Amino acid sequence: MIRPEKMKYAEITVLERDLENVIKFLGRTGELQLSYPLKERNHITKKNERTLPAEDTIDKIKNCARYLGIELPSEPFLDTECVTEADNTAILPVCETINTLEMEAYNLNLEKGRIESQLTALSGFENIADSLSGSDSFSFLNLKIGRLDPEKREKLVEKMGERALIVPLSGGENKVFVASAKKERFGLESELKEQDFVPAQIPDELSAAPSSAIHQLKVRLDELPAMFCDIDTKKTSYREVFGVLLQKCYASHLMSKIIAEIKSKLVSTGAAYIISGWVSARTILGFVTGLEKLTDGRVAVLCLEPWEAQCVRDGREKIPVRLKHGRFSRAFEPLVFSYGAPLYGAIDPTPITAFFFTLLFAIMFGDVGQGFILFLLGVFAGNRKIGLFKNYRHFAAPLKVIGCASMITGLLYGSVFSNEELLHAPTEFVTGVLSRTDFGRLFHIEQTGVILNLMPHPDNMGKIFAFFGCTLAAGVVLNSIGLIINIMNKAALRDWEKALFSRNGSAGLVFFWYAISIAVRAILFGDKFCFSMIDTIALIIPVLLIAAGPAVLRFFTGKRPVFEESLFAAFMEGIVEILETLSGYISNTVSFLRVGAFALSHAVLSFIVWTMAEKTAEASFGTLWGIIIILFGNLIIILLEGMIVAIQVTRLQYYEFFSKFFTSTGVKFTPFRFQRKS
Repeated sequence: MIRPEKMKYAEITVLERDLENVIKFLGRTGELQLSYPLKERNHITKKNERTLPAEDTIDKIKNCARYLGIELPSEPFLDTECVTEADNTAILPVCETINTLEMEAYNLNLEKGRIESQLTALSGFENIADSLSGSDSFSFLNLKIGRLDPEKREKLVEKMGERALIVPLSGGENKVFVASAKKERFGLESELKEQDFVPAQIPDELSAAPSSAIHQLKVRLDELPAMFCDIDTKKTSYREVFGVLLQKCYASHLMSKIIAEIKSKLVSTGAAYIISGWVSARTILGFVTGLEKLTDGRVAVLCLEPWEAQCVRDGREKIPVRLKHGRFSRAFEPLVFSYGAPLYGAIDPTPITAFFFTLLFAIMFGDVGQGFILFLLGVFAGNRKIGLFKNYRHFAAPLKVIGCASMITGLLYGSVFSNEELLHAPTEFVTGVLSRTDFGRLFHIEQTGVILNLMPHPDNMGKIFAFFGCTLAAGVVLNSIGLIINIMNKAALRDWEKALFSRNGSAGLVFFWYAISIAVRAILFGDKFCFSMIDTIALIIPVLLIAAGPAVLRFFTGKRPVFEESLFAAFMEGIVEILETLSGYISNTVSFLRVGAFALSHAVLSFIVWTMAEKTAEASFGTLWGIIIILFGNLIIILLEGMIVAIQVTRLQYYEFFSKFFTSTGVKFTPFRFQRKS
């Protein structure tokens, strides 16, 4: 168990001429978490007001990058400098060039859409071209187009006779084309209204021969793909030529924007600015040395203990928590921080979490082949060259760890991709050699093909019960560590009531351990075990301390009132506390039986997969079907059961371990920094 790193509160006073360089230094080193103290009115000067970088230029760069498919940085690079007039002078013509290409593509798309719309509107007139052929102009005709029910169309044909030409159009929707002489238009309109004719707009192209207009539109439509291809070629070329320039210029604008925003929040006194924040005590010396070298000594740094900082004393900020771990423990920091950050000065549970998460997962998911697949997924997720796993890189380290652990327990279970025969011979050879050594005789090692067989069988029941006992023991250890961490944290905060008399304090720990000792004695001695008066007293005393201890402590320390409400209320609260203590410790311990249950279910699923594969071997194409069953069976086990096991282990960590001491949480150390890649 370790505690978070010690922190210091630093107040850095720099001249205005050095401010931008200092902010760049802070972003590149990533050692300071910025803190903005309350400004006094007489400290706010016009020097703090700085115009942010031109948003219109930033928007132009964003639009160009979006069109070209270029990913812009979310933060400045390590080598990024502030934007200059030369940068803007260089980037604006580039943006104009890209915008011109985008506008060309936009206009071509508009033209394509217009042509397709016109073709759709004119396509129905192809079947009336012959009826109107030979006419150079339709000026003497009264033309209408619209929708008309087929039955009513027949009535209209009967009534109008030869006075009108009524032609159904292709394309559905009951469209019809109606033509008549100008002198018949009033009668035609009256009949159309009577038949519920719904008019539509007549295409302008109908003033020319429909077939000619359609031909011209199709010719133009056939020319567009080549033009689109030419635009795509230019777009690819622009992406290669201007991509890096757009990224660097955008990063420079980000740098200028970040510096301007930080500067606007700082307290200033004349020509100097004060930058405040949190820095690790381990790195403070090198941090200050770097600032002095950067500014040629024109900097003053005041380092305070965390409790001396005004923002901590008035309750505006919590002291940030920075954890320092090796590779193994660091992989599980996200799991801890997903529940909450430990308080500054409290015990850091990450190493314990890493160990027990790996152990419990490996117990429930033991298989050499499937564990190797998890390990490979971790390798792929950690490879930055594989874009498919870009969003899962934070899972890379945990997958590698649990994959290796699953392979180790898989050797104990003798399982490789659910097959329990492949490792039988090598395991039998190794155990046979060990059984003939002094080490083997000391630990009663016998020659066997499977070290731990979880399949239910009369010969294995003893091992299975012992296995479930080991999972309960793991639960007892994890619960006990959680209680010890809580006692130490509360003692460090001088909260003696919670440290001594709560169910997660010393009284609860004594009760829990003594109850476990009684259970162990009952198992070991069997019928010879006798529950004595000492056992009764040893269990009752800590329970009474949990119920009445807080009131007794307040009485002897002089705190009043002794009972926060009334004696009866305190009595009822004590009864409830006793019941919650008893039920809580029972459920917290028994909950770890699920570890053995899931390990057993994993073995059963593996057995089912290989049994089904063997049964299909006798059918037609049995070998092929067997391979398919093995592949899909293992895939289901890895995806479905792997996810369920991960959820169960996380649940055990959250509810059986973290809940013991995470009664209040701190804040994670989040230093101001630019992204590492350049």
